[in-house]
Amino acid sequence: MRLLLLILALGLLLAGNAAADCAYFFYGTGCPHCALAEPAVRQLQENGVSITSFEVYGNASNAELLNEFFSSRGIPAHERGVPALFYSNGYFLGDRAIAEEAGKTLSGNGTRPCPTASNGNGTFHSSAASPSRQMGSAELIFFVAGAAFVDSINPCAIAVLVILLSALLFAGEPRRALKAGLAFIASVYVAYFLFGLGLFSVIQVSGLSIWIYRLVGVLAIAIGLLNIKDFIWYGRGGFVMEVPRSWRPALKNLLKSVTGPKGAFAAGFIVCPFELPCTGGPYLFTIGLLSAQMTWQQATPILLLYNAVFVLPLLAIVAALHFGWTTLEKTEAFKENNLRNLHLIAGLVMLALGIAALLNAA
Repeated sequence: MRLLLLILALGLLLAGNAAADCAYFFYGTGCPHCALAEPAVRQLQENGVSITSFEVYGNASNAELLNEFFSSRGIPAHERGVPALFYSNGYFLGDRAIAEEAGKTLSGNGTRPCPTASNGNGTFHSSAASPSRQMGSAELIFFVAGAAFVDSINPCAIAVLVILLSALLFAGEPRRALKAGLAFIASVYVAYFLFGLGLFSVIQVSGLSIWIYRLVGVLAIAIGLLNIKDFIWYGRGGFVMEVPRSWRPALKNLLKSVTGPKGAFAAGFIVCPFELPCTGGPYLFTIGLLSAQMTWQQATPILLLYNAVFVLPLLAIVAALHFGWTTLEKTEAFKENNLRNLHLIAGLVMLALGIAALLNAA
């Protein structure tokens, strides 16, 4: 009888001190969905669940481990992302699943061992989580201001605006031309801003932010070299860093059909895809940098400011035409006479930004 009581007491003692369930939490610095999942993760830890966290945006080793977990469990590419919480025989993807389901499955008095990155019994070798590389304010201002400057002097946007205003001004309707020009600029501003927010979210969800400094560095250098090519050998290689030649007839027909502010506002959204091949590079560069270190709420005012700089020369042209400080002929002549120089300036600035981004990533 005493032996039975001893065995029972030992069993209760072991049960009371059973190992807690073990899980791994993968997240990204600046990921808004990860921030929503973190309270649930902290609650699990307070309840005794053993959770190790791994930051993947700034730590390439952790990102590789996360991909191993995804691959070993057959998770398709379109469903991959952070936040993700893995335990020995299952996983939770997304903030809602972690917040609503993980607490029902994991226990501080559970018996689940730590998960492995394979379907077998191999050992899982983890690396310590580390914060993502964050730029200082001065660095960020340098990169964003440089890219915005390059975008603002892009000859593509100037050429499109001139085409839009030409028919109205030649018809002797300067007031209507002013309203149409302002409406067009407003729609371009809104369209580019919304495009930027969408691309920002895609980059963060995809996890590309862990390589973003290298990616945008290479992108900026490529854009810079292509612009310098257009300064030295304009039109060589079958393309220029402008609206593709095959698209220009359709673009001109569209713009010349505009007769007022409403049509101009609609045209602004339509022409954005036409302009992206020549104006999108600096914007992609900026969005990539922002996605690596902040949430979309933090990035929103910077994108608003960037696009304000982008449309500033367009506003200046509309004002100059309206008040008679210049003419369409002079504006067009200025663009044509300085086309190569604008490409050179843009190329040198983007080349410098690309090299600086790669040095920053080293």
